[in-house]
Amino acid sequence: MLDGEAESAPLLGHKDHGPQKSVRRYLTERVDVHYAPLNLLVCCFLVGLIDAASYNTWSVFMSMQTGMYHLQPISPFSLTDPPPRAGNTIFLALSTANLPAGSDSFKWARSAVSILSMMVGSLIAGRAYAAVGLTRRFTLIASFLLQALCIATAAILVQTDAVPETDATDKIVLIAIPFLAAQSGAQVATAKSLGFSELPTTVLTSTYNDLASDIHLLAWDNPKRDRRVASVVLMMLGAIAGSWLDKGTGTLTAVLWLGAGVKVILAFSWLLFPAESG
Repeated sequence: MLDGEAESAPLLGHKDHGPQKSVRRYLTERVDVHYAPLNLLVCCFLVGLIDAASYNTWSVFMSMQTGMYHLQPISPFSLTDPPPRAGNTIFLALSTANLPAGSDSFKWARSAVSILSMMVGSLIAGRAYAAVGLTRRFTLIASFLLQALCIATAAILVQTDAVPETDATDKIVLIAIPFLAAQSGAQVATAKSLGFSELPTTVLTSTYNDLASDIHLLAWDNPKRDRRVASVVLMMLGAIAGSWLDKGTGTLTAVLWLGAGVKVILAFSWLLFPAESG
């Protein structure tokens, strides 16, 4: 009996722990990042989606910390159209001179908190990736789930009226901004760390410049150009979707829940990526 038990013990042990080891091995293996731009391009869409709605609600961007973009066409013949909307860094600088005229005096605080929160998100994500290995499957899943959790937290704060949508000058708004800006910073750190510098996923200023200065712009085979063009299109589509969804529902909540849901899908999509060869 003792011999029989000793003989069967390894088999039983293998039966009990084999699947666990397989799952652990699968989650800790490095994924092939060849298809990673697909997820990053979806992130470009999310940036447009959330930034359009957050600016319309609180007059602050969660991702675009510099640059210019318009949420609606501006007529060159009209003096009543709104001015171009600059990124948070420009807002912060303008506030030192109480500009633009007529803007609320609290915009500087929202801009500063967004910038700092994005930097913190990038810092934490970058250090975490360096410590545990970015391309490990569980690292990417955990990162995107945490980003989704940040967006969902902001959505809950807005939906429960803990953070107002109707008064951007209310200091309580500063509670929600860090969650949205920090997850955006983590998203940027992910794109950079994966090696796709042509997909910053947040601003398009460098993307436009890189497209215009690309000497192989019209070449048939130019993956970086293709990704840059796709990022521009998707961010624009995201901004359009965010604008209409915000307008149609009358609330930022719908946009945020959609963003959180898409991030969850992206998180688990890393399970489908093939392992790194070799």
